[in-house]
Amino acid sequence: MYLYNFDRLGQVNGPVSKAFGIFKTSAVEWLTPRAVDRDEAFRERFLRAVLALLVSLTVASLIVSGVVFHDEWRLLSFPTLHLFFLASCYLIGLAVVKNRLVLAGWLMVLLAMAGACGVIILSRQNGSVAGAFLGPPIFLMVPIVAALVLPQDRIILLAVLSIAMYSLFQFVLPVSDFEVEGLSPQFMIVPVMLVLVFEGFLLRRLRREFDDRLAEMQKSMTEIEHAKQQAEAARLRAEEADSAKSQFLANVSHELRTPLNAIIGYDEAMLAGMVGEFTPQQIKLLGIMQHSSRRLLTLINDILDLSKIEAGSMAVYLTKLDPARTVRETVDSLCGLAEEKAIYVRTFFDESTPATILSDKNKLEQIIVNLLSNAIKFTEHGGVTIKVSGEADKTLVIEITDTGIGIPDDAQSSIFDPFRQVDGSLKRKYSGTGLGLSITKRLVEALEGTISIKSQVGIGSTFTVVLPGLRDSTDLVSTNGHTNRP
Repeated sequence: MYLYNFDRLGQVNGPVSKAFGIFKTSAVEWLTPRAVDRDEAFRERFLRAVLALLVSLTVASLIVSGVVFHDEWRLLSFPTLHLFFLASCYLIGLAVVKNRLVLAGWLMVLLAMAGACGVIILSRQNGSVAGAFLGPPIFLMVPIVAALVLPQDRIILLAVLSIAMYSLFQFVLPVSDFEVEGLSPQFMIVPVMLVLVFEGFLLRRLRREFDDRLAEMQKSMTEIEHAKQQAEAARLRAEEADSAKSQFLANVSHELRTPLNAIIGYDEAMLAGMVGEFTPQQIKLLGIMQHSSRRLLTLINDILDLSKIEAGSMAVYLTKLDPARTVRETVDSLCGLAEEKAIYVRTFFDESTPATILSDKNKLEQIIVNLLSNAIKFTEHGGVTIKVSGEADKTLVIEITDTGIGIPDDAQSSIFDPFRQVDGSLKRKYSGTGLGLSITKRLVEALEGTISIKSQVGIGSTFTVVLPGLRDSTDLVSTNGHTNRP
């Protein structure tokens, strides 16, 4: 029984809910303005809302007039006044749909004045006091509607026109058998006239202030939009310039390495005595040229690597390798730099060091070379310690600790930025471009690892590199999207 009633309730509520949904959708659609301009959209929204309210109130009033009061249909009666209102609302709605907002505003103002006049006339003809109290409020609505939907210079004009119309119906069109004790025409006109004048000037002032602020807001929005477009254009130009710069550096660096390698090769040949004997002074000069050429080649390689990284053209090729062997060979190749400064280089391999990892050997060697040569360069006494370990047989950890000058706390956050050194004095004392650590960080990130630093001024620094070990995937994928195998 209860289930049956519940089903019947659902059957009743179904059509009602559907009808309500359709009505809600139609109402939202009607109240949504079509104008693009903010000021026009505000006026259109107001006209649509007021028009919907007028239609609803007119229909409800017409039903009450016919069902409750049983008003007779005459040429001039309350039912015909309702029909006039509905016809006028149709014309206003048509003007709104056609985007004739000024015309719709004038029609709405004239409708309000006509409605006020009609209420006063019908009330006086019927001997009702309602017109004496309903007419003035309707006239008072005329300047308000004008202030919202018409230009500001029409507000005072419509206020004066409302006074004239109200006075006209009080004096020119009197009804002999209508008289309300204590409510003479003069008593009714003077307060309404004063209120309309005050209302007109007040609304005009408020409207002028509103228009000025709206104009300022629109100007600000235009300037903001213009600035946004300029910033976007500047951003695109900067990206294009940065891309062109990276490509230029890559091309120039590549072209510079070719003749420089030839210079280094010929210099080595002369030092080896392949072109004859040289005096000790000449050999010394050839050695200086060899050292300077290799230093220049290192700088060019750094610039080439950085430009490749920034251009996104540096590929990472993963292969299975022995990390201990790679670290040992790389460290041995740099021991000569430490011997020149009379400092030690020690390497320790923990038992947890993975036997095999999946990584890019060239990139790993470059990471170790950059960090180790940087540690040797900034260490005058003591030495450098390299500790290699692992975590869970799948991660390689390399710690490079030096006893050098250290790095201040405020400089550690920017030490990996390109072309940055701790300060200008160090840059003069220790030569370099400041690209080594920046390239190292990019290489570590390309290998999906992390790099961190701990340092104290005057004590030394420790750089820790953590790289992934063996991967689960059988395919070896490079960072540029190509697949390669060991």
